Amino acid sequence: MMIKGFIALLLLTFSSFVFAQGNLLDRKYKLGDSYQYKLTCIEYHNGKWESTIVSICKLSVGRDSNGVYFDEIHWVSKKVFSQKDTIDQKEKAILVKPYHISLQKNGKLDLPKIEIPAMTEPIQDFNTFFVAISPQMGTTELKSAGDSISKKDLVKADFSNGDFILKGDDCFSIKLKMTGVTKITVMTEVDFLPPQVICFPYLLDDMKTPVIDGIINNFQMVQPTGNQKFNVQYGREIFYINSINQRSDGKLLSATMNNTLNLKLKINCDKDYKNSQTEIPFTIQRNLKLELLKIN
Repeated sequence: MMIKGFIALLLLTFSSFVFAQGNLLDRKYKLGDSYQYKLTCIEYHNGKWESTIVSICKLSVGRDSNGVYFDEIHWVSKKVFSQKDTIDQKEKAILVKPYHISLQKNGKLDLPKIEIPAMTEPIQDFNTFFVAISPQMGTTELKSAGDSISKKDLVKADFSNGDFILKGDDCFSIKLKMTGVTKITVMTEVDFLPPQVICFPYLLDDMKTPVIDGIINNFQMVQPTGNQKFNVQYGREIFYINSINQRSDGKLLSATMNNTLNLKLKINCDKDYKNSQTEIPFTIQRNLKLELLKIN
């Protein structure tokens, strides 16, 4: 019994050591902690600057009845800069109902219901940054700099909002890599890549033909243009997220996202998304940066 007890204790100690050493991205929350993030998105259409959107949210740490820690998110501002003008959409941002996300293993990172269409991109992009460093994504499998894994399961998303995006689907295969470790920070890269197989029903037969030769189309979107007409976009989407986390508590310090879409744009289709007025190649480039503004 003593020998078995010693072995059990040794295994438990070793297991704890491996956990402590291996989970460099483990998020350690402090109840009552609050801080802010600034999210900047610079968007280009066919190589020309289209807009810069700057949004800010405040996070407050709480704990639910099951003992799971979470961040409660309050959006506090949004500004849209374009060649035409600057639009302050703070009144839109503050209308978003507070919601919770958690980087604990038993926590949730569900997207809230989009009730304020103008906040679709900030909410979805912010959530994507946190998904990229979450245990659910598989970051706990990365133990040291240079480690990498490829996820077996595909990641699918519906980004429709019932307003200016009537239909939106994309799908990715995922690769993760721990790119660096210092005494203070842990750096990771997550690649969201087109899968090898079609992973959602295409709206049109045309979509079976790759926009980029040899690469399956993994993006489709429908937007209304008025008078029962619609723009339909489809093609290849790819993006990379590079994150820097604070090693002491796993808090996300900063991250960047490089998001490229090579598409075909069908303009003014009918209600069946056919008989378009014209069809043109269309490229969207989105460069995003998330920055931690304040730590209490």
